[in-house]
Amino acid sequence: MPATPPPVPHHPAARPSAWCVDRPSPEEVHVLLLGLDGLAAAVAVELLRCGVLGLNVNDPSPVTGHDVALGGYRPADVGRPRETALRRRLRELDPRCAPVSGPELFPGPLLPATVVLRCDGGGPGPGSAPPEDPWARCGPDPDHPVLTAHRLPGAVVQWPAVPWSRRPCPDCVRATLGRLTDRHHHADAPGHGHAQDRTEVLGAWARPAFWSAVAARLAVDVLALGLGGLWVPRPGEPGPDRPAEGAGPGQVAVLRPPFPAVAEWLEADRGRCLCGLAQE
Repeated sequence: MPATPPPVPHHPAARPSAWCVDRPSPEEVHVLLLGLDGLAAAVAVELLRCGVLGLNVNDPSPVTGHDVALGGYRPADVGRPRETALRRRLRELDPRCAPVSGPELFPGPLLPATVVLRCDGGGPGPGSAPPEDPWARCGPDPDHPVLTAHRLPGAVVQWPAVPWSRRPCPDCVRATLGRLTDRHHHADAPGHGHAQDRTEVLGAWARPAFWSAVAARLAVDVLALGLGGLWVPRPGEPGPDRPAEGAGPGQVAVLRPPFPAVAEWLEADRGRCLCGLAQE
């Protein structure tokens, strides 16, 4: 008979503690995605790669060629409903994922790690915004944390995380994007030509990497919000949230190519509406 191999000695450091066993898992995070432009689809793919399986994706509008260019969809998806194409893509990437489409199926406050991500591809102009909120009546709980990202032709505007009841409305989106347009025109003033030309060339080269990095940034922010509802810190241990990078209350982050990690902070214009973003 062959000799029985001796038992492998167990190293004390390899023994999981009770605290490690109780650590939360990304599978406990549930994300409701409202609006599935190319950026939102890329965020969903990044979340799936991080282990998030509870994805509720919603947008019946068709996939466009520009959506495909951002990496979330494939050329064969053009013309298909965004939510149908994205559900198929997510299932192919991970058979454990069973994405659904329907805000009414979102678990809501029944689970602690529920996050809403609202993405808007905007319109043809740099200061455009939808005439109304297409997701106003979709049914999330008023206290749900929501992240809103507004994609422009040359930038992404990321709004601060707020409860669903205080999400930015189209009026304050238009007003804030108007400020952004004015600032952009001021930056185009004479005297900055050579540096601007160099940045534009680098931005054109790095555009695919820029959108991928923005999708990863949004995915990490969604994970941080979800983890905040699950994490039980040790005494004296800080929470898991990412630092705000110097942003003040009511400020939006403007991300431009080619550096998605460097945010330009802009004060949100909330004086023309009653959306509640400025309420304390």
